[in-house]
Amino acid sequence: MTIRSRWGAAAAAALLTVLAACGGGGGSGDSDRALRVAAAADASSLDPIRGNAGTDHVLLYPIYDTLVSYTKGLEPEPGLAESWEQKTPTELTLKLREGVKFHDGEPLNAEAVVFNAERAMAEGSNIQADLASVEKVTADDEYTVTYHLKDADASLLLVLADRAGMMVSPKAAEAAGGDLSTKPVGAGGWKFKEWKRGSVLKVTKFADYWDDKAERVSAIDFNIIPEPKTRVTSLRSGQQDVAMEISPSDSDSLEKASNVSLDASPRVNLNQVYLNKAAPELKDPKVRKALSLAINREALLKSGYFDRGVIADGIVPGGDYWAAPPASVKSEYDPDQAKQLLKEAGQPTFSFDMIANADSATIRVAEILKEQWAAVGVTVNIRPLEIVQATNDYFNDRKAPALLSQWTGRPDPAMSYRLMFSGEGYFNTSDQGTPGLDEALNKADVSTEPQERKPGLDEAAEAVFADTPWLPLVFGDSLVGLGDDVKGFEGNLLGKPKFIGVTLG
Repeated sequence: MTIRSRWGAAAAAALLTVLAACGGGGGSGDSDRALRVAAAADASSLDPIRGNAGTDHVLLYPIYDTLVSYTKGLEPEPGLAESWEQKTPTELTLKLREGVKFHDGEPLNAEAVVFNAERAMAEGSNIQADLASVEKVTADDEYTVTYHLKDADASLLLVLADRAGMMVSPKAAEAAGGDLSTKPVGAGGWKFKEWKRGSVLKVTKFADYWDDKAERVSAIDFNIIPEPKTRVTSLRSGQQDVAMEISPSDSDSLEKASNVSLDASPRVNLNQVYLNKAAPELKDPKVRKALSLAINREALLKSGYFDRGVIADGIVPGGDYWAAPPASVKSEYDPDQAKQLLKEAGQPTFSFDMIANADSATIRVAEILKEQWAAVGVTVNIRPLEIVQATNDYFNDRKAPALLSQWTGRPDPAMSYRLMFSGEGYFNTSDQGTPGLDEALNKADVSTEPQERKPGLDEAAEAVFADTPWLPLVFGDSLVGLGDDVKGFEGNLLGKPKFIGVTLG
């Protein structure tokens, strides 16, 4: 059985989300046991400002509520802030919910939000780029805060639905010496219980959670199972209730199984090759464009992703998504042109190393890319690594010029452009910004209205396409396996469920 939702259903989903938030009974369903979730990767850190992997979010959201939340269609909605007001283009004021507590019993008030903002903008934070437009944050009264911006930034609202909006307890952070990587204390629906790296993260229901009407299971055990087939097997055998990141190769068989269902929906998750354009092998934009032209994405979608997704032209999807790239941004397959560009660059043949997540699905794609690049004279040396090690070796230690992995997306498209392609973006290992990107994003910041932001975002897409600082491959569908006992599961366009509303039995 497959449960499908399409882009056009976003408005209806948003309405259902709002209605659910306004009513519905509490409780945790018919079972008091933990919800068992087979996660594809362990957290790189349990401190929101210190992690470096997009897969962290699924494990962070239960612990940390965000200032702003979002609907299934990625429209902003109230979170820890019950309302907001854009007083001027450079002032965003949030009104906080009263009575919210952190898991250590400390109050979540304006001072706590200021503490979190300053912490996120300080040295040692991996999300400084998210708040680069913020000059300061002030506490106007006990439950009102204002973000004062250097320049207009229309993405800030949904930035606060991501890591920058995950509130940690100031008392706990100070007691931990500023690093909550192993001792997280947030204000989410579940509080931290235990973490065995590479094995399991356990959280338990927080009794004093601010939303007493929210359906929540008594506990969640996130079992770290990197191998996709093992996640499917454990789900079908009843050892897990939810299996994240079902491999496209396993999706058909899961659809036919009698004791489980497959939740399939589009998302902004992008399978891609990260490139360090400062690396000697990749510093010439003609070489990077040649690598892109040598990829037969139609064949890759069919053989590597079993047609579970759509071909990617940019950092955000096309189709009905409001920020879709313009028609001028189009991934093409032209191996003859690729050979010509390599010749012009003086690199008719060359080799480079590419780290790849070590699961079987990613390695399959890596082997297809290797064969396609070999056809134009390029040799790639694949280096399989477990996902946390892979991200550390590429983003932190910069041990290879390329990484085959995913960009899990962000609530607002401008976040993806800045984090991936600005000179300050954590995920841009070259530290070289894409020419024209900043100017384009400035145009997109003239308003918070999507139709007024779109021209600037189109220019950003065109700037990135011309520079080729990375290689987009396929936007893969969100594929989640569910046991028959799981009720109320709802994904979103990010492909990062929060598990509020899920019950057992």
